[in-house]
Amino acid sequence: MTATARLPSPELRRPRTVLVGTMFASAAAAMVYFGVLALYVSRRAEARALGAEWFPEGVVELGPSGWIFWTLIMSSFTVQWAVQAIQNEDRPNAYVALGLTMLFGAAVFNQMWFILNDTGFSLDASEAQFLFFVLNGTFIAFLILAMAFLFLTALRAMFGQYSPRQNDGVPAAAMFWHTVATMYWITWIAVYVTK
Repeated sequence: MTATARLPSPELRRPRTVLVGTMFASAAAAMVYFGVLALYVSRRAEARALGAEWFPEGVVELGPSGWIFWTLIMSSFTVQWAVQAIQNEDRPNAYVALGLTMLFGAAVFNQMWFILNDTGFSLDASEAQFLFFVLNGTFIAFLILAMAFLFLTALRAMFGQYSPRQNDGVPAAAMFWHTVATMYWITWIAVYVTK
């Protein structure tokens, strides 16, 4: 018998159920959100085809929504920093990266709240204003879910539940975060740039 035959078998790797489940959840969230966005864009196109004004000129500003766009780009880098740090067993950097990403999420939430208040829209004023609230409200709901996912992931990381071998929670949270960020990037072009 050789020396290698007596070595202990390696520890079995846990199945990537969190990652696979998050892929399905991200796909479902994207389908819901882009369905709402498609409804918004199609109703806007119908209104314009009839010669109706969708929004009054200058009501929906590009500046605040652009800040959200760039904040989400920065947050995509910080969430990937958290993934890399947890894979390298660099817990302090993982905590900083997760905290920064949640801080960016809070900033996006604050800016969305500003946009909704700044427009002066009301739910019952017109179809355009109602759909504007529905679209942005749907995004805010998914943003809150992504932040909750990151928060629970950060708690689990602080209690030492992730290691370089079993770290599926952090990449899963990052995947959902990227999905939510992509939702806004497309919305920024479809809604705010091409008003």
